[in-house]
Amino acid sequence: MQLDDARGERRLEVGRVVLDADALVVVRGTEEVCLPPKEFRLLQFLLQGPGRTYTRMQLLDEIWGWDTEGAERTVDVHVNRLRTRFAGWGELSIETIRGLGYRAVVPGE
Repeated sequence: MQLDDARGERRLEVGRVVLDADALVVVRGTEEVCLPPKEFRLLQFLLQGPGRTYTRMQLLDEIWGWDTEGAERTVDVHVNRLRTRFAGWGELSIETIRGLGYRAVVPGE
């Protein structure tokens, strides 16, 4: 997994998938998916610690800020949107940890 390239661009590589934080796009081969900022940040955050479980409150604090008035359901909605967008992309998936939260699963990690 790589976080930055030689030009200082903010990129995260997960297998064949590249997250470009400057453009808010996720690229796999010739496929390119533009994401809204919160969805991008959520995916990026989860993928920076694959296998690590985060509670909904941790994700709310990290992505939306500690002073957000959003409910934990906000995280669920954004995770479901990401799952829909990347259905069939075996390189990345988000698991629900019942009663706790979510974690990214990256094959081979």
